[in-house]
Amino acid sequence: MPSVLDKGPLASILFEMRTWVRCLLPYTPYVAPFYPTPDTVISRVLDLTAVGPGDCLYDLGCGDGRVLLAAARRGARCVGFELDPELVRDAVTAARTAGLESLVRVVRADAATADVSEATVIALYLSDHGNSRLLRAVQSTLRPGTRVASFYFPVGLPRRA
Repeated sequence: MPSVLDKGPLASILFEMRTWVRCLLPYTPYVAPFYPTPDTVISRVLDLTAVGPGDCLYDLGCGDGRVLLAAARRGARCVGFELDPELVRDAVTAARTAGLESLVRVVRADAATADVSEATVIALYLSDHGNSRLLRAVQSTLRPGTRVASFYFPVGLPRRA
């Protein structure tokens, strides 16, 4: 089955519109629309956070898994959380196709429920609101020294009580 990005322009536009609409609904767990992160941006963020062997990268809202794959190619163990079933399928398929399934795990769940205690790096490509909401939700399991990178929007780490 083709990925959500390989179904043609109209299908891609409709998928993007659907991701926008569900973010705007009240009481939704979706906090950002899906936009594929360009490879150059992924590479730069992984360079800035010095991701490599020995790291465990968590991507909260992993989309189609491209950040997970790039980090796994650097030797990191990776865990992605994603709500959209089509994107979860795409991420799992991409990891299998790349031969990286031993380093990549994708969980279909709200990233706000993630236990990030194993993470040495957390990747976010959400909205201001999404970044704040997720970091507050996972704060109790966030270890001191964990590197947090946002691909676009600011990250305001919540203060510990």
